[in-house]
Amino acid sequence: MKKKVWQGSAFLAVFWILLLLVTLTTATYAWFTISASTNVEPMNSAVSEGDASLQIASRKDGPFGEKCELILTGSPQYLAPVSTSDLNRFYEAVAQTREGISVLYRDVTKEADTKLLHGTVYLRSEYKACDVYLKRTGLDFGNTGQLLAALRLGMKITSQSGTDTFIFRLDAMGNTGNAASAVTTSEKGSVISSVNGNGKAVFVRDPAVDLADYLAVEQSEEDTKPGAGQKMLVHLNTDEVATVEFWLYMEGCDENCINAAQQKDTAISLAFAGVAKEDIQ
Repeated sequence: MKKKVWQGSAFLAVFWILLLLVTLTTATYAWFTISASTNVEPMNSAVSEGDASLQIASRKDGPFGEKCELILTGSPQYLAPVSTSDLNRFYEAVAQTREGISVLYRDVTKEADTKLLHGTVYLRSEYKACDVYLKRTGLDFGNTGQLLAALRLGMKITSQSGTDTFIFRLDAMGNTGNAASAVTTSEKGSVISSVNGNGKAVFVRDPAVDLADYLAVEQSEEDTKPGAGQKMLVHLNTDEVATVEFWLYMEGCDENCINAAQQKDTAISLAFAGVAKEDIQ
């Protein structure tokens, strides 16, 4: 793969996962189960030729470099719809009405790594402090609108300033305008925050935000240095290491998380771009 070179104080770190999604059910319910065959490997990435460099590693103590091996905490056989409000607890439906409305749920946090993709990478900024954004060029979640509308990308980023939690909608990555939908929960536009001993769920407003707001600004082909986006993920001081824990899952309470999202292929990559303070206007 041909590498690109970022000029000045900008940089890019990338990792890649390839998923082949295959249906295992013909149920008409929105909460369904699909198998996931994962092939995990790093993707070529570019670093700055200037005096700032973002490096990525699969371990906190390195080795840091342009790319790293992506290590998942589990090897999920199934990518199943789950619901979460904070990435701390995950829930799934266990009973539905004839109309397809889920009425009973259970906590699947302890087995979540068999139902979603979960891992951790580490970012380090050398030579200069910088603000870190997602990089549009290098991000890839496939081009199937139905699946993009149902997927969520969750991140917990821990730095010297604390821990920030993000849950991103991926609609900005493709055409989701024609995605089919169906009401499958009693609380529209909500996700599950807890479940009591009887299997009844407590719903809260869906906290997912638009991925587009956290993208670095793209420049021209001649000027490949990314600019500051609307909102940054994290600020890194010189040589500071940030922990980026991530989750890729299907939000089961989303109205687009229906059978139409099955039997889709998707290639997924994440890319991080940084901008040094003097480059931020």
